[in-house]
Amino acid sequence: MVENRLVLRLRRGQLNSIICEVQRNYPIEACGVLFGSTIGEEILVEKVVNLRNILGSENLFQIDPEEFLAELMKAESEGLQHLGFFHSHQLNVKPSAMDLKYMRLWPEKIWLIASALNSKIAAYRVIDDKLHEVHIIVE
Repeated sequence: MVENRLVLRLRRGQLNSIICEVQRNYPIEACGVLFGSTIGEEILVEKVVNLRNILGSENLFQIDPEEFLAELMKAESEGLQHLGFFHSHQLNVKPSAMDLKYMRLWPEKIWLIASALNSKIAAYRVIDDKLHEVHIIVE
């Protein structure tokens, strides 16, 4: 894994919202999307949207494409960019092999992973086919 100078900024309320969604859906993986803006090497989350995991799985997630498209269009009309996704794991916050497969399909997007059992979080992105951990600042 490559270290990255990129910073992801979340407000405390946004983080709490993600953790609540993750715990509410446990043991099913929760998922959602992050919108906001990028200024230099800082990614500012301005909106977190919970979406349905259409797989209903404890180990995999798939966002409902129609829900995602509707939220993407709404966010873009509000002047927000699609920054990336969040989803949950039961315990660890490392990307799984399946996560890495899909991260490569969405290069440079943020993938925030939250633990349902210990509320830890981590963020990653793939650049030039290399996994980068993203520093998170909660304000």
